[in-house]
Amino acid sequence: MEFSMTRVNALIKKEIKDLSKNMNIVMMCAFPIIFCIIYLKLFEGNTSNVEIDKVQILLLCININFLLVSCFSIVAMIAEEKEKNTLRNLILSGVTPLEFLIGKMITILLVSVIIDIIMFFIVGIDIQYLWKYVILTTLVVVSMIEIGAILGIIAQNQLSANIIAMPVMMFFLFISTYAKFNESIEKIAVFLPNYNINIILDKIFKGSNISIEHAYGIFVILIWIVISGVAFAYVYKKRRLDN
Repeated sequence: MEFSMTRVNALIKKEIKDLSKNMNIVMMCAFPIIFCIIYLKLFEGNTSNVEIDKVQILLLCININFLLVSCFSIVAMIAEEKEKNTLRNLILSGVTPLEFLIGKMITILLVSVIIDIIMFFIVGIDIQYLWKYVILTTLVVVSMIEIGAILGIIAQNQLSANIIAMPVMMFFLFISTYAKFNESIEKIAVFLPNYNINIILDKIFKGSNISIEHAYGIFVILIWIVISGVAFAYVYKKRRLDN
């Protein structure tokens, strides 16, 4: 079946409408910003190097955004559609994996990017780094949305979605947070998109330009986007066959 922008537009409008009505998701979107403000107040003035402190707070909070908003919100939204049989109707109506993913992704992508930008200004990082920050974090947001979409398709309902998603989210957060304290954890972390964005942004905020030294990290993020996209298409098509 050919790609249809009409179906994509209809899906985007539906997602915006559903998101505005879902107060749980709306509140979830506020959490990274709230945590950012709290952490900033807690650690402000507690270290000799304020700039490094701000960078670490931002890196932690964008990881919360990646997992809580980019990943988990789409898991919850797809699982909710399953319970209402909306997902089954979409699949049977001929919506392709790409159409479904784009329709789901656009709204969450925009929300996630806006949250990242808000936290950037809350923390007070130099504005000269903003465009690099937005481009790089957006790539990770895309990969996390795809991972969330896969988990949402696999889950049978909202309860099982929580059971499936939480260990995955904790894995990404735990590994990226504690990698610098443990060599064994770091060996795993180098393959994760959110850990690599932490490394890249940390260097950029210290004045480094995007160059060949960042090639590995960017490559890992792009590989996650490709593999997750392919995996989602497979799971989506399998779901269609099951129906």
